[in-house]
Amino acid sequence: MFALSERRRTSTTVRLAPGVRVRDSIAYVPRRDHFFALDPAHLHALRRVRAGRAGDDAETRALAELGICETDPDTPRRAFFGRSVVGQLDVLPQITAPLVVNCFATAHCPLRCLYCHADDLMTGYREQENEAWFARVLRAAAATPAMVGVVTGGEPLARAERAERLISRLAETGKAVVLDTSGVGDFSRLLPTLRRHQVHVRVSLDSADPAGNDALRPANRQHLPPGASSAVYAVDAIRRAVRADVPCSVQTVVTARNGDLATLLALRDQLVGLGVTTWVLHVVVPVGKAAHPQRASLLAPAGVQDVLDDLVRRTAAEGMAIDIRLTSTHRAPNSTLLISAKGELAVENVADGGKSLFALPRIGVRGAVLKHFRAHVDLAGHAGRYLNGSQAPWAEAVGATLPRA
Repeated sequence: MFALSERRRTSTTVRLAPGVRVRDSIAYVPRRDHFFALDPAHLHALRRVRAGRAGDDAETRALAELGICETDPDTPRRAFFGRSVVGQLDVLPQITAPLVVNCFATAHCPLRCLYCHADDLMTGYREQENEAWFARVLRAAAATPAMVGVVTGGEPLARAERAERLISRLAETGKAVVLDTSGVGDFSRLLPTLRRHQVHVRVSLDSADPAGNDALRPANRQHLPPGASSAVYAVDAIRRAVRADVPCSVQTVVTARNGDLATLLALRDQLVGLGVTTWVLHVVVPVGKAAHPQRASLLAPAGVQDVLDDLVRRTAAEGMAIDIRLTSTHRAPNSTLLISAKGELAVENVADGGKSLFALPRIGVRGAVLKHFRAHVDLAGHAGRYLNGSQAPWAEAVGATLPRA
């Protein structure tokens, strides 16, 4: 049940918020990097908004609080908790096309994250990276029928020119664009491109304690000077994005080292203080570097889901102005769709501790992507990953008012 705050009714003008994407009963809000599944009543209200026939009703005000539509007078956006369902749905919507595709701008990275899930898509790739490969990435990214394209790697800032071109190509094909970054590199160079294409920036940060973060995400001394701190770069990128009014969230990989409640609460408080209003948490999975036997101690304990549930409950109870998304990668590890730096399609293969790779043809790329997506990706897991599927619906899903954009 989606509960609304009481407010004085006024005559309002309603329109779809800038950049919002809608597919069937799923809406994506780029400002908060959040997907929402709409029940029939709220889907009907959204259709009325798009047709210019919206009224001042509870469903429309709920859409406005989530940032799916905007009103005049303004309706404040509010934090959201639990499964990303607006209204009442017994199950999440079934999908047959990807919600998100993750595209490698480069296989180069200035960090050596202990758990790097993409290590197998960087080792052996970065030395051979070339323009012909990148042309394949651009072609595959453009042809994939996803609502959102994520520019990732590697570290996109390590090849800023490629990141700019990939952002532009994804935007040209109608996708909302997200930039995944550690913040290591010339972040300021990308700001004009980020603004031009309304890109959401997602910065990686694993702990409020710089030493704890740097232990999980150490610098590669071949690319960064002694004493370089991944935590310092990340916080600086967050501050630059917030100052520039570029939508910004933080993603955290939850491991045995940072998966206790006290450490997570400390990071949450830091993010709220920095002005971050969306926090995405991924439980580490045994893929890439984390699949190595010597990294087994990094894997999160069996009770990690209880800790994350408690984190969400406390955040809601304390009225914190931040969304928390739990991707539950440990429950459905093959829920993502990747395009490698070579332009291959890649899906998780936990049994082998890596990825299954599929070469894409020059003609018929869209059909090939859909075929492999439906055959090799956990479709329910894919929907649950982006719709907070591991969380229960909340009786009162909206929380504190978020800072004005």
